[in-house]
Amino acid sequence: MTEKEYFCECVRQNEGSMYTLAMGILKNETDAADVIQDAILKAYSNLDQLKDRNKFRPWILSIVHNTAIEYIRKWKNIVELEAQEQLISPEPAVDIATKLTVWEAVQKLKLPYRTVIILFYYEDYSIRQIAEVTNASVIATKQQLSRGRKMLAQLLHREDFAL
Repeated sequence: MTEKEYFCECVRQNEGSMYTLAMGILKNETDAADVIQDAILKAYSNLDQLKDRNKFRPWILSIVHNTAIEYIRKWKNIVELEAQEQLISPEPAVDIATKLTVWEAVQKLKLPYRTVIILFYYEDYSIRQIAEVTNASVIATKQQLSRGRKMLAQLLHREDFAL
C-alpha cells in the first residue's frame, strides 16, 4: 500500500470522529467542513512526521482540534457561531429527544470543556489520549473534564433549558 493509499484509507476510517470533533468545537457545519479540509491538507503535507502508524487517529484529531482553534481565533470577531441541533449519537438505546437535549447542552459549554466532553463521551478517548490531542497535561485534562461534567449537569437540570 502506498503512502497516499494508506493516508486516504485512514482519513476515511476517521472521518466521523473528525466531523464530530470539528462540529463540537465550531458548532457550524460549513465551518467544520472547511476545518476538516484544512486539517486533511496539513496532515497529508506532514505525513512524514507521523512516526507510529497506529497513532494516526489521535494524530489527525489533534490536527483537527488545533485547526479548529486557529479558525476560531482567526474569525472570532467576524463569524458568529450558530448552535446546531444535529447529533451524532454514541448509543442508539437512548431516545432521540434525550440525545438532542444532551448534545445541545454539550454545545452550550465553552471551550475547552466542550472538547474534552466530546472526546471522552462521544469518541471514547481516555484522559491521556485527550491530553495528547489537546496538547494539555493529564491533570489539566482531568480538571477540564470534571468541570465540564459539573457545567453539563447544571445545564441539564435548569428548568428553563429548552430544545
